[in-house]
Amino acid sequence: MNALMLADLAKAQEGFYGAGAFFFLLASAALAAAAVGGVLAMTLVVTPSVTQRCAEALRARSLLCFVAGLPFVGLFVVFAAVGKKLPAVGALGVLALAVFAFVGLAAASEDVGRRLFWACGREGSRAAHLLAGWTLFFLSACVPFVGWFVILPYVLLSGLGSILVGAFRSEPAPARA
Repeated sequence: MNALMLADLAKAQEGFYGAGAFFFLLASAALAAAAVGGVLAMTLVVTPSVTQRCAEALRARSLLCFVAGLPFVGLFVVFAAVGKKLPAVGALGVLALAVFAFVGLAAASEDVGRRLFWACGREGSRAAHLLAGWTLFFLSACVPFVGWFVILPYVLLSGLGSILVGAFRSEPAPARA
């Protein structure tokens, strides 16, 4: 009888540990989402004109931004390859990729958030658009396979490409009177 009780207690303990691991994973994901959302909000504060220009480029030419993101990522692959021999170059490439990825992700989040607010028939600030778009991206990136291999790469490539497209955007000519 005691052996059966001990076996039941061991199963209950395993379940408790499994539930604890699940809640730890959930809390870690929520903390990571909040931290990245904060960095994206700071990106919007520190570089407002850059993120706005990138978001406008993404809104006007989303397919071109995606295609422009491909060679951008290729450049960082070259940095990674050179980084095997020269670790300082690899570290510089990772740092540059992180900075550009945050700017691109902020632009993509702001664009999607603006569209989400528009679909709901509401107005909002740029920060509200950014946080709504980031929440949508984060939740979609949590979906296995579709989020990991379709949505997240598309958003990152489009965001990185929007930096290039926004940087080389032609300004409209002033209207003549």
